[in-house]
Amino acid sequence: MKILIANPGSTSYKCKLYDMADMKILFQASVERIGDKEEGIFSYLFNDGEKIIVKKKIPDYFAAIEITLETLKEKFSIEDVSAVGFKTVHAKGITGCVELTDEVLKAMEDFRLLAPVHTDVYITAISVFKKLLKTTPLIGLFETHFHKNIPPEAYMYGIPYKYFEQYGIRKYGFHGSSHRFIGMRAKELYSADKVISCHLGGSSSVCAIKDGWSVDVSMGMSPQSGLLNAKRVGDLDSFALLYLMEKENLSIKEAADILMSKSGIYGISCISGDFRDIETEMGKGNKKAELAFKTFAYYVKRYIGEYLAVLNSADCIVFTAGAGQNSPALRKEILSGMENLGIVLDDSKNEVNPKEGLISAKESKILIAVIPTNEEFIVAKEVQKYLANN
Repeated sequence: MKILIANPGSTSYKCKLYDMADMKILFQASVERIGDKEEGIFSYLFNDGEKIIVKKKIPDYFAAIEITLETLKEKFSIEDVSAVGFKTVHAKGITGCVELTDEVLKAMEDFRLLAPVHTDVYITAISVFKKLLKTTPLIGLFETHFHKNIPPEAYMYGIPYKYFEQYGIRKYGFHGSSHRFIGMRAKELYSADKVISCHLGGSSSVCAIKDGWSVDVSMGMSPQSGLLNAKRVGDLDSFALLYLMEKENLSIKEAADILMSKSGIYGISCISGDFRDIETEMGKGNKKAELAFKTFAYYVKRYIGEYLAVLNSADCIVFTAGAGQNSPALRKEILSGMENLGIVLDDSKNEVNPKEGLISAKESKILIAVIPTNEEFIVAKEVQKYLANN
């Protein structure tokens, strides 16, 4: 069985073709700068060849997906692709691994306001696949599924109960495929049953994992809450938002734009939402960059503390995703001053920055690890299971 995993972004598209017999990646492709006035970048790699990079104008998503499928067909029959899997984000009343029918797409539209950028790119990509592969099943694994076991006392908000019943206002949680892989891998490597997974990058969240499933997560009803993200706000007092809207005479759309594209790390630093830029500017003495860095680290530290209480300690704290895997300085800032909680970082191991491995000191009661995530692996496995049962 072969399954194609599609990963759409706002101006990019990536995909991987898996042989489900051994989880070997047979083909992978990436399209960058979709819709750019100049040239886009198309790169691809077959499992038995070298990476090829082509520069050409790629006007829209249809062209981006079409070029990857036409290239895939150079060595594989499209009829051999059993399904296309998507790491879908949010839909009203729907979670789990499901076929992406018109009803499901409507449910995604119903919750669009909560994750507009994610929803728009996924609906666009799904619509293109429906045109190009008319008979191939399109299956989505919703990010909320991994958090299905979060207890009511952890997912309820303090609003009138009727709004929870009528509109589904509650915590849902996201980055499910990433946190699920981290929980699974930490169990394989370190026999860890209680894991605190720190997915830190352009989009960030912390998750408390017990026996392979989420029991709490920093993101709430939308991916905008929890930790600061690159340009998304994170936790914010609801009345602070109302006050700002009144003072600036903001519409809902204008307020949403501020919260989603002008806030977070970028909002505080005033320069960038990328930690590489932030750390470079810190080296130059930029105080706003330093404030953004320390604020983000403080939020992560606070959530780790919360989840140590929720889990009654932890077996392993894991750092993953772009900044989590690649910034020793960020990990050190987050974990400083936590020795009394049994968390002790080994500075030399941390600076070496292993691709995968432990960075905790010998005396640390809680293991600290760097583990690269693999969301596509989780999606492919769940799509395979869905096809077997339907």
